[in-house]
Amino acid sequence: MSETLVENLDMEPAAIMSILTEYTDQLNGFKGLIILTLSILISMSYLTAALKPGLRSIPGPIMARLTYLYRPFRIAKGDAPNFYMSLHEKYGPIVRTSPNTVDISDPAALPIIYGISSKFVKSTFYNAFSPVFEGETMPSMFTIRDPVAHQALRRPVAQKFSMSSIKSLEPFADECTSIFLDAMKDFQGQKVDLGVWLQWYAFDVIGAITFQRRFGFMEKREDVMGMIGGLELGLKYAGIVGQVPALHPWLMGNSWVAKLLTAQPFVEIADPLRTMVNVSHPPCFSLIYSGVILMEIQITQECIDDYDKTRDKSHGHRPDFLAWLRSEESKGKQLSNRDMINHLSNNLLAGSDTTAISLRAILYFLVRNKSAYKRAQQEVDMADGHGKLSPMITYGECLELPYLQAVMKEAMRCHPGVSFPLERVVPEEGIDLCGVHLKAGTIVGMNAAVIHRDRTVFGDDADEFRPERWINCSEEQVKLMNRHLMTFGYGSRSCIGKNISIMEMGKLIPQLLRHFEIEWASDESEWRVETFWFAKQNGLICRFRPRGVSPSSS
Repeated sequence: MSETLVENLDMEPAAIMSILTEYTDQLNGFKGLIILTLSILISMSYLTAALKPGLRSIPGPIMARLTYLYRPFRIAKGDAPNFYMSLHEKYGPIVRTSPNTVDISDPAALPIIYGISSKFVKSTFYNAFSPVFEGETMPSMFTIRDPVAHQALRRPVAQKFSMSSIKSLEPFADECTSIFLDAMKDFQGQKVDLGVWLQWYAFDVIGAITFQRRFGFMEKREDVMGMIGGLELGLKYAGIVGQVPALHPWLMGNSWVAKLLTAQPFVEIADPLRTMVNVSHPPCFSLIYSGVILMEIQITQECIDDYDKTRDKSHGHRPDFLAWLRSEESKGKQLSNRDMINHLSNNLLAGSDTTAISLRAILYFLVRNKSAYKRAQQEVDMADGHGKLSPMITYGECLELPYLQAVMKEAMRCHPGVSFPLERVVPEEGIDLCGVHLKAGTIVGMNAAVIHRDRTVFGDDADEFRPERWINCSEEQVKLMNRHLMTFGYGSRSCIGKNISIMEMGKLIPQLLRHFEIEWASDESEWRVETFWFAKQNGLICRFRPRGVSPSSS
């Protein structure tokens, strides 16, 4: 036993506790000795962690130096952007946030950590986000850590995510936009929870794009089968537990624990999601399994099966992802059923929250900044008046609205969808960052919510929403700002679906400005933001008033 403990002195206190507990029954009657030994070992573990070579000189909260539990307890408050901003304001560009983790705010570190040629790999934080398929963890393009495996997974589908391919999917977004516009006309003059509707819109669009199947959120005007609520709960779990990855295999990453917890009546489970689980799993895995919601895998399998049953019949021209992947197979580019489900379900898992958050941010900042709203609306009106806009505005037409493009980029700068540090592991040779040498295995991260407010990059008014910063400046300044945007991640691990999100935003926002006057209607002065990986907004209550529709949009 003593040898085991000595070997594991560098483990987390919880792990040491587990080892001691394992041997407790063998130490008959020596409870006092056990307690004393336990206290000494935990104290030694704390001191060892706090004085770890290479990190002891890095400033940070005292508790962050001593225990891995500091971050999850702090992150559980849901205010990660403000938390990390305050840390850097107090301690400087490099801050120790756990015994083996540092957070960096120096913009110069971005290409070093996340650049295309970087040797930094993702940390085990991402394990808690991996879904499960047929009893095994199924790493997605988001969660997979090995760069070679990531490229192998990405390569077969990268072409479909290019903007040229995404443009063929615009009709699916147009169908959803029509439903959204009709609903807002129904609600004219009333208070509308716009944030909820934007998520419904994004979910319906991604369903149509993925396998030509809308979920019906907007038509039913509800959270269909509790999918959005389930996704939110799963992300909270992953965002908090991922701060201490060693906990995940002992919680929802453990099949027996998952069975036990989900079987308890006091554990709230989104019951309708049980229909979404692949039939090879027991119902108790419906909500969280391996640390994240098992999203729509059964629906994905059903859509694949339905397509295959009629594949000898004419499908016509279907540009959705499922049809495209099957057509690629007919050309000899085979995908396993597991990879097929992985790619398609990953669209659903990642494709609604990110887009909805960005749509909320754009409309929030427009509604709260009347001058920007009027200027963007006038730009749309002018283009419309010159016959440059189709009845359903295309993505290409939106690109010809420079001020609106600046508004979108600025809103996503001010409110990035992901506002956690993007954790990476220092490679074997170590690295010098912010004047400190970090040894191999140290976890480093940078947070978009912090970098996007850097005054050396975005100006002294970086805390303000000002779309003009992207227009009234030199080309060199625009390039500098673009190089430091982390809206969709950074480098080779940036979000593969960003073009889908950009297309949706570019089409819906000008359409809303064209048809409506939108005003703030909440009883509260501000919205509320909770951040558990995604910085999700609540309380975007608005009122829609129809405008006079121009002939070209009738």
